[in-house]
Amino acid sequence: MNLRWPPAFVINSKAMNTFTVTDRGVSYLIEEVEEGGYFGQVVGLEGCMTEGLTVDETIRNLREALALYIEVAEHEGLDIPADIRGALVAASLSA
Repeated sequence: MNLRWPPAFVINSKAMNTFTVTDRGVSYLIEEVEEGGYFGQVVGLEGCMTEGLTVDETIRNLREALALYIEVAEHEGLDIPADIRGALVAASLSA
């Protein structure tokens, strides 16, 4: 997978080093942590989160976490938000 850098959209917050990256139609909230590295979560999917030493690693880990989330949700018959599912379909068509 090729990471588009700079990302499609970055929104910086002055309160913290927190920003949103939109990659292939999916938004990720990424925060630099005091201990070093980054914490990230998929916007709109509670519990779909990960961490990494760099922003790029965090985004790769978020993609993997999202894929696993979708796999489990489909297996368990859980709903996947329409905007997330639509972004994934669009990303698979453009890949």
